[in-house]
Amino acid sequence: MSALVIALSLAGFIVVACMRVSDPLLPVIAEDFHVSVGQAGVVVTAYAVAYGLFLLAYGPLGDRYGKLRVIAWTLTGASACVAACAFATSLAMLAALRFLTGVASAATVPLAIAWIGDNVSFEHRQRSIARYMSGIIFGQMLGSALGGVLADWFGWRAIFLIFGALTALAAAFVWSRVRGEVLVLAPRAPLRQAGQRYLELIRDPRAADVLTSGLVEGFCVFGGLAYIGALLHVKHGLSFTLVGLCLLAYGVGGLVYSANAPVILRFLGQRGMLAYGGVLMAWSLIMIGASPRAWPCVLALGVLGFGFYLMHNTLQTLATEMVPSARGTSFGLFAFALFGGQALGVAAIGWLIDAQGYTIALGLAGTGVGLLGLWMQSSPAVARQR
Repeated sequence: MSALVIALSLAGFIVVACMRVSDPLLPVIAEDFHVSVGQAGVVVTAYAVAYGLFLLAYGPLGDRYGKLRVIAWTLTGASACVAACAFATSLAMLAALRFLTGVASAATVPLAIAWIGDNVSFEHRQRSIARYMSGIIFGQMLGSALGGVLADWFGWRAIFLIFGALTALAAAFVWSRVRGEVLVLAPRAPLRQAGQRYLELIRDPRAADVLTSGLVEGFCVFGGLAYIGALLHVKHGLSFTLVGLCLLAYGVGGLVYSANAPVILRFLGQRGMLAYGGVLMAWSLIMIGASPRAWPCVLALGVLGFGFYLMHNTLQTLATEMVPSARGTSFGLFAFALFGGQALGVAAIGWLIDAQGYTIALGLAGTGVGLLGLWMQSSPAVARQR
C-alpha cells in the first residue's frame, strides 16, 4: 500500500505543479497580452472554477468506476490540455485552455485522498495523508519555482509544453496501477445518490463547518498566494528566476510540517493545529503585503507553508469522514468548496490589488484566515473526529 501512496503522490505532484506554474507567470503573461496583473489573474481563476465544478462529478464517478481508473483517464486528457496552452494567441484563449486543464485535472488529488480514506484506518489516516501530501508540497514548490526560472530561460510558452509531457508520464504511471484496484462500494449506488448526499452534507452542521472552512481557506490563502510572485517582481524588483526561488520557501515550510506531522498531531491535537495554522498564516500574509524588503517575504512564505498545512491537513482528514460510505463524493464536495473559494479569492484579491495595492489586499486575506482558524477549533466537527 505504501508504494501505491507514493505513486499517487507523484501523480499529485505533477497536477499541483501544473496548477501553480501560472502564478509567477502572471506579470509576463500580462505584459505579453497587454493587460494588468489583476486581469491576467483570470488564467488562475479559470483553472480554479473548472477544477472546483468538476470535483462534484468526479467524486461520484470515482465511487462508481474506481478512483484510480478515473484518475488515469483524466490525467491522460489533462496532458493534451496543458501542452495546448503553449499555443494560445490571446488571454481569452489561454484562460479557456486553463479552464479545460482544470476540468481534466480535478480528479487526481481528491480521489487519491478518498482512496487513502477507503484503505487506511482513521487513527493512521492523518499520517498517511501527510505522507501523500509530500508530493503535493513538492509540486507547489517546483511548480512555482520552475515557472519563474523557466520563464527567464525559455519563455512562458515552453513551460506548458514541458508540463504537458510530465502530465502524460504521470498518466502512464497511474494506468500501471489501475488493474489491482478493488471497488469499495456497490457499483450503482453512488451515481443515483450523489445529489441527495450533497444536499445532506450541506444541511449537516458539522459537515457544513468543514465545507465553509474549505471555502474561506481557498479564498484567503490560494487567492493571496496567486499574487505573491507578482508582488516580489513588481514591488521588490526581483527577476522571475529569483521569484521562483523565493517561492520555494512556501514548500519548505510545508515539508517541515509533513516530516513532523505525527509529533505535531500528538502535541497540538486537531484543535491546536487549526488555531495555530490560522494565526501563522495571518501573520505571514500581513508581513508579505507590508514588508518594504524582499527577504522578510521569504521567511514569511516559509511560515505560510507550515501554517497552511497545519490547518489544511486537519481539514482534509475531517473531510474524509463526512460520508465514510462514499468518500469520493463527500471529499469531492469539500474540494469543490476549496477551489470555489480560490476562484472567488483570485478574482476579488486581484481586483483589490489593482484598486488598493498589495498591502491592504494581503492584509485582509491574512485577517480572514486567522479568524477562520480561531473559529474552527470550536467546531463540533472537530469534537466528533478527535
